[in-house]
Amino acid sequence: MAYFNHAFTKIFLGTQTSGVALGQNPNPNLSNGFVTLAGVPTVNLTLTSTTTPANNYGTGSYGFFNPNTYLSETVSTIAGSECCPLLLASASLLKDDKIGPFHGGYKETNKSKLINPRYVQRWYRVDPCVPQQSVVSIGTAGVSAGNGAVVGAPTIGTNTYAVIAPGPTTTYTNIFLTGGTGSNAAATVVVDNATGLITSVTITSPGNGYTVGNVLTVAFTVSPIVTPGYLTKTGGATATTVTVTSVVQPSGTYQGGTNASDCKKDFLCGETYYLRIDVKGSPALRFLNHNAYQTVSAYTGCCSTTVPTAVDSTTVMIQWAEAIVINNYLKDLILPVVFDESGNAWYAPGTTVDPITGAAVSSTQWWTNYPTGTTHIVGATAGLRLFGAYVETKFGNCSFQITDFFEKEPVRIYASLVDYNGDPCVFENLCVYNDCLGLQGMGFGEQVVRDLILAESYLQNFFHTDIRVREITQGDQILGSVNRNALYTRYFLLHSVPRFNNPTGTFDNDRYLLEIISNTANAALEAFVAAWLSACPNCVSLETENCTPCVVNVNGVA
Repeated sequence: MAYFNHAFTKIFLGTQTSGVALGQNPNPNLSNGFVTLAGVPTVNLTLTSTTTPANNYGTGSYGFFNPNTYLSETVSTIAGSECCPLLLASASLLKDDKIGPFHGGYKETNKSKLINPRYVQRWYRVDPCVPQQSVVSIGTAGVSAGNGAVVGAPTIGTNTYAVIAPGPTTTYTNIFLTGGTGSNAAATVVVDNATGLITSVTITSPGNGYTVGNVLTVAFTVSPIVTPGYLTKTGGATATTVTVTSVVQPSGTYQGGTNASDCKKDFLCGETYYLRIDVKGSPALRFLNHNAYQTVSAYTGCCSTTVPTAVDSTTVMIQWAEAIVINNYLKDLILPVVFDESGNAWYAPGTTVDPITGAAVSSTQWWTNYPTGTTHIVGATAGLRLFGAYVETKFGNCSFQITDFFEKEPVRIYASLVDYNGDPCVFENLCVYNDCLGLQGMGFGEQVVRDLILAESYLQNFFHTDIRVREITQGDQILGSVNRNALYTRYFLLHSVPRFNNPTGTFDNDRYLLEIISNTANAALEAFVAAWLSACPNCVSLETENCTPCVVNVNGVA
């Protein structure tokens, strides 16, 4: 072990919720499996009781113990001590101590090597992460709220500028706003020349990255007053401000534009529009042996006049969505939702639940019921939102083998408007935005049970794939100790054990990574380890690893 660059891993199951998991009386001396009472011997971890709560431990209980007495320690018992070494021990996963008349000792507690806090190198927690599907919005479909561009008519605040300009008012264009969480918002500003006060601010470029409540400042570039019409700063007063009251398309990189205002596109009659969709990731590769890619089309119908006119863009989005749900390569990987030019959501026939809110969807909201002949709203563009919709089949306990595959990676969706040759139309004004790139989960019970099986194998408690042998050797209890559909919190303690007497004449260390599987973050455990490690100089502190979930807006334009 000293000759390898990795640490030996040992797993301790700490999922006992004070006896509740066993259907027994809760043990007041357990905090989510962690022993909080001093003086409890390691042998007590094997006890279960339906009548005496204080004796109710069992599978999923664990604690830190004195290596000399094998009694549990608490924050109060280690107070004032100087870097006292301890053992980490947990209850056995097996309920029978013997298999047959000869093989025994299966209920012996699972113990770590002696842990000297001086040699603890890392102590960290990995929080569970709920997986999220990839979500892509096309056009002006409602997207992530609170991360968008300025819209609406702002309220004019106190002015700080006087004007030297002829006439009653002067209009200034492309005046950028400063402040807030975003950038690139610009406005047209009208100033009363008699008073020098700003009388109106009209947002002309909403920018991106702003949140509701941002206060933006109307900022002019101060130029030398050599030509009438420039503003000069008078100073002494609060700047003119604009408060963001609502937002639209979030910040990001769009196909065909950089701001939400660039997402507007007119679809003309007599044209066929092509949308290429690529689906990448493990689910697509396992399904097709290559990434999925298809081009769907939408025809806008014949023109009634010699001059092409804009049609209701909702019909284009519906045609694309219909092509997706009947396509053999895409229908199992993508769920489309259409937004009409007014921001109302329309779903595929048969849909009963909204994929974001979970609200019930009636048949009147299916896109087959979208009113024909709906008039195009000038300046509006419909939208199409694509949800990654792949679900992997999992095998049950009876057929479980440690080599069974389970899916963790969400599909990734890419969309692009293309011409009839299949080339991306970079000149087109149709935005494609990633609401959520997809988020791979952490802490899966499927992974936990496999890691636990490996750890038990090191203890010679082998897991058999034959269901009959598995039952005889208590392997079914190892498998049943974890909820494979749950998400778990993991604690890791990395420490080393120095070899002070090495026959090779080389001083080296053995490294051990101790892993505690918990149902949730355990404050009692964290408080104990913090107190224990703080007694040593240059001690490590708890690190945390987690994820930031995507926040996808509810249906409709924000």
